[in-house]
Amino acid sequence: MDLFDLLEQNQANKDKIKESELTRGEYIRLNSYVGSRMNTDFRIKNKETIKDNKKEKSISEDIVKITKEKYLNLDSDKSKEKLLIIDGSSLLSTNYFARLPRQIMFAKTIEEKELHYDKILQTKDGIYTNGVYGFMQVMLSMIKQQKPTHIAVCLDSTRMTFRKLIYDDYKGTRKPIEVPLKEQYDLLREILETIGVKVFISEPSDNYENVFEADDFAGTLAKKFQENIPVALYTKDEDYLQLVDYNTTVWMNTSKASSLAEICNIDLKHFNLPNNTFEYSVDLLKKVKNLKPSQIIDYKAISGDTSDNIPGIKGLGDTTSIPLLQKYDTLEDIYKSIDGLDDKGLKILATEWKNELGIRNPMKKLISEKENAFMSKKLATIKTDIDLDITLDDLKLNIDKSILREQLDKYEMKSIKDF
Repeated sequence: MDLFDLLEQNQANKDKIKESELTRGEYIRLNSYVGSRMNTDFRIKNKETIKDNKKEKSISEDIVKITKEKYLNLDSDKSKEKLLIIDGSSLLSTNYFARLPRQIMFAKTIEEKELHYDKILQTKDGIYTNGVYGFMQVMLSMIKQQKPTHIAVCLDSTRMTFRKLIYDDYKGTRKPIEVPLKEQYDLLREILETIGVKVFISEPSDNYENVFEADDFAGTLAKKFQENIPVALYTKDEDYLQLVDYNTTVWMNTSKASSLAEICNIDLKHFNLPNNTFEYSVDLLKKVKNLKPSQIIDYKAISGDTSDNIPGIKGLGDTTSIPLLQKYDTLEDIYKSIDGLDDKGLKILATEWKNELGIRNPMKKLISEKENAFMSKKLATIKTDIDLDITLDDLKLNIDKSILREQLDKYEMKSIKDF
């Protein structure tokens, strides 16, 4: 039986694969393996043909060599393809705050900070670059080490997004963005677009309905292309965990990466990941959070999220939300279990929850905060259906190194040489 027959047999016997308890991800990897074997055979045959003509082989190798020297692109072998989606706002702000002078880091007021803005890394013309410098350093390192074949960067442009129409106080507790950081969003976008990296960002508008956040673009791209290519989402934002899927992982940048690996009994050295990064798959998310990806949304609907000022149900935290979701799966199903019950029925159910789940009676809070819970679920849900006129080929990594060098020199980031 040749490889074509084997592939057809695998396609025809999906039911048998399910009976063997293979997960969908494992089934995809099986087909990928078969595909890669087919690709290997084709390459072997191609090499044999080239051997018959040494001159043609020499010309081919010269073309490949010239291309690799000029461009930051990667092996086109389909089995090695990966789409890397970077949460640009997260990476930019993280590097901005990590590279601030001590006088600003420990300042107590914005006025005190402003006195030391001149100490922030900047060009001779006064263009702030500390966040962009760190961003470029990390992105180029990932291109070299993790070798994505496709790349996209998603950015926030404003806090006045469609979620403000749902809840006016969304992100209302956040402080204004500092001027040196705000200015670097525009600089980063300019550099990335100049070197050929696709940037996704909403233009600010009085019509909030069509203004989206970085994670909405990331979610849309992941869902749009995960059928065609493995997707990795690089971020520090745990909202992204709801996007984990059979062919989509979240590369979580966290100081807890090593401890998370210990919890899951895995060795990070065996994974090709950026520094201080833990990779969340569906299985590892269940081990760490005791939740499925889709339940991250319901979890925030109940427990809330102080960083985004999502209210949730006041007074209910992890010890209540996680056991309830493990039993009922969704917020909707939790409320189906209590809707229509009289006081006696609610007491009986509360007793069952206490005995079975070990939680105290949350009935009063669930009932009084029902509207907040469902509003919070809307706020926590990342959009995955933005209308984007984009193809996978548009995201192909193909950075001209000479243009990249020009941009790094222009903004006095000459010390970045690792690409």
